[in-house]
Amino acid sequence: MAITISITLQKGGTGKTATAQALASTLGFKHKKVLLIDLDPQSNTTYSSGVDEPKKTITDVLGAECSPDEALVYCKYYDLLPADTYLTNVEISDVEPTLLKNVLKPLQDRFEYIILDTPPALGHLSFNALVASDYVVIPTEPRPFALQGLGRLHSTIESVRNGLNPDLKVLGILLIKYSNRTVLNRDIKNMIEDYAKQMNTIVFDTSIREGIAVAEAQTVREPLIDYAKNSKPNIDYKAFTTELLQRIGE
Repeated sequence: MAITISITLQKGGTGKTATAQALASTLGFKHKKVLLIDLDPQSNTTYSSGVDEPKKTITDVLGAECSPDEALVYCKYYDLLPADTYLTNVEISDVEPTLLKNVLKPLQDRFEYIILDTPPALGHLSFNALVASDYVVIPTEPRPFALQGLGRLHSTIESVRNGLNPDLKVLGILLIKYSNRTVLNRDIKNMIEDYAKQMNTIVFDTSIREGIAVAEAQTVREPLIDYAKNSKPNIDYKAFTTELLQRIGE
């Protein structure tokens, strides 16, 4: 039975796509069977996975236009359900909150991990992702407004827990582009750690240092783990994956 993990925060530029891809690639590198699903109409995960104009996408799957198998794209370290701009129509439609969960049922026994890269909004797609997930990872930069975003997401997670997915767990908050050399970063980290306790979760011991290798790997459309294996972000994402597996008891 697959473990499903949402990478979620309702802001752009917080490292969701980089985190989802790095996690999926590192798990695949560890010989895990991984499915990565791009739920963002901007299709950044799809593009940076090297997929151009897929014939079928998660939009078609959610719309019952094809089966998940017909839309799967096989990448080096993971299988991908790609996105397209038409996914916006799903976001603004009054879709059932269990739609994605039902779509994933036939895939549960074929994968060990399903990673969901969610859009930068708490709309229908993100809500569907939370309903379908076992765990949530929240990537955020140590910026002054980080707590506002965490507060809104916390409310949404509680709504899901009180209804359709009472077993949903927040694995932790992952700090992106973090440097412990700056007083501001350290102060905001302390604030986020205090808020994490309110969410009954933790800030991961591992944080992701800033590095140009992430953007470069996405630009040339190669997995970070191959493109810059000795870069600080890749070293950190490998450590984060190990910590994540320990947190879920794997």
